Amino acid sequence: MTILEIDFRPPLKVYRLHHCGRAHRTYLTFARCVWKNALWVHPTEHSENLPYALVSNCQKPYLSGDQRTVTLFGTRENADKQLEWIDRTGCGGGCYRAHEVIRLKMTP
Repeated sequence: MTILEIDFRPPLKVYRLHHCGRAHRTYLTFARCVWKNALWVHPTEHSENLPYALVSNCQKPYLSGDQRTVTLFGTRENADKQLEWIDRTGCGGGCYRAHEVIRLKMTP
């Protein structure tokens, strides 16, 4: 007997191309290129396979410019767990819960 596991989570936004012309070898370099003006792009593990990005798009009223932060995860479960925590506690002063998990796909 086979048990069918159904995923009821909403589908993720997927970033594949961003038209820079470079051949990125890791998800970290891909993410740094996609979000080149972000405050930070930070990996959570010492791995090259980090295809899930938790992106905080909150704009603090006391700062100007791009205030986006990006954290990379190896599994969707870890990214979703962190998203749940950051949505519950906030990402700092001026947080208005503009957080999302994005799937990164590097194309050859």
